[in-house]
Amino acid sequence: MKEGLRIVVAAIPISLRAGEPFVLTDGFGNLPHAPLVGGEEKIPETLESLLVMRRRVPMVQADQLPIRVVDEGEAGRCVEVPYLVTARAGESEGEWTPCYEFLPWEDQRSSYGETLRTTIGERLMRVFVDGHTPESVTFRRKLCVLFALDGFSWRPELAFERCRLLVEAGILPDEGSSGAAHLADVRCYRWLAQALGHLRKPLPSLSMPVELMPERFTIPQFQASVESLLGEALDKQAFRRQVSNCGLLEEAGGISDEIFGRPARLFRFRMDVVIARNAQTLTLVLPLSNAVSQSETIENLLFPNTSLWPGDSSSSEP
Repeated sequence: MKEGLRIVVAAIPISLRAGEPFVLTDGFGNLPHAPLVGGEEKIPETLESLLVMRRRVPMVQADQLPIRVVDEGEAGRCVEVPYLVTARAGESEGEWTPCYEFLPWEDQRSSYGETLRTTIGERLMRVFVDGHTPESVTFRRKLCVLFALDGFSWRPELAFERCRLLVEAGILPDEGSSGAAHLADVRCYRWLAQALGHLRKPLPSLSMPVELMPERFTIPQFQASVESLLGEALDKQAFRRQVSNCGLLEEAGGISDEIFGRPARLFRFRMDVVIARNAQTLTLVLPLSNAVSQSETIENLLFPNTSLWPGDSSSSEP
């Protein structure tokens, strides 16, 4: 490694919870990241060390996002190597927060999100578009595409491009300026927007990361998950036709046991889709927290009432 060059590996853990995308932070607005000690072969180990799970999860996959080289002046250069980490919902150390609390303009399923997106776009238009120079005309067109102004359609996959523009405009990070929850710094916004944009790109063809969905699910559940990641509502009938034609799902047998609404047939991803997904991503084996390691001892399995969890000072009477 060259002197003055350091490499930072970042994990952006995203999971669907009640059909909504959540991201794991440390409770202070930081996404898990750490310097890389060693070569490329140490990346999986570094990622695994950043994520400590309270219970085992069936599938944890990592997708490498675009690498960024940052000039830090006298401190040298920093190479950021972010990874999107996706898994089925599980309990983890840290704090799970809805992605759209940090990037609320990315959720276009409500009038609030639409209004905020338009307000931000028009604000940027007033501040940075001056006159009719070729540069201004080009920038105006860029704003219209990014923020769906002047009749342009919403482009969910451009989440990172919107975030980068807001950072360059000095809007992010700036606590309270957009009504959003606050991430720690520019890097965290950039990483989260990269991850969200990466997830959204294949969704028009319904290519959902299989590890985000339960093993069996209904079509309404699948549609709600796709809509939550895209941040926009989809036509129900058109979605069902697309599901029939995409070749990604197969019937799993049985029907849902949902209490409300009419029971629906259960589906699952086809096995070849699952295998292809595993082959294209990095599989992680996450370490367990001390709480779980202790709870899985023979004594605690035989005498569960005697186990103590973090913060629990009580004990069972003999």
